[in-house]
Amino acid sequence: MKISHICLLLLIISPLSFAKSGAEKEAEILFNTLGMDTALEQTIIQMVDLQLQQNPAMAPYKHVMIKFFNKHMNYESLKPELVNIYIDVFSEKELKELNSFYATDTGKKTIEKMPELMAKGGQIGMQRVQNNIQEFETMIAEESKKIQDLQSK
Repeated sequence: MKISHICLLLLIISPLSFAKSGAEKEAEILFNTLGMDTALEQTIIQMVDLQLQQNPAMAPYKHVMIKFFNKHMNYESLKPELVNIYIDVFSEKELKELNSFYATDTGKKTIEKMPELMAKGGQIGMQRVQNNIQEFETMIAEESKKIQDLQSK
């Protein structure tokens, strides 16, 4: 085969090997519909704020923390891995169905209300833990004693 034929073949095949699958395209459409980029930004801010509530001494470093997380957890850097997660779980057909659902009024409302619902669910969980914290502390103390007893043998 002549060099020119090989070059022509490579020019034809190369774009095909880098073309996105239908499932990948559908996953990206889904992410755009869900506002994944904005959701990740908000998650970073909430995560940093939560860390600062738990450890107020870190407050002077808030901007450093946000800079670090924005660098390593931003949408563009995570998107290829997120796409892979979704296409491992959902077929192209299922992703199209999800995209169709989220285009409906109910789907749009789901996207809008989901953060509020998740926050309320989280509050219920936190309240449940707080209401039963003594039981948890007792369980930890009992397990700690078992571990110490085993180590002393």
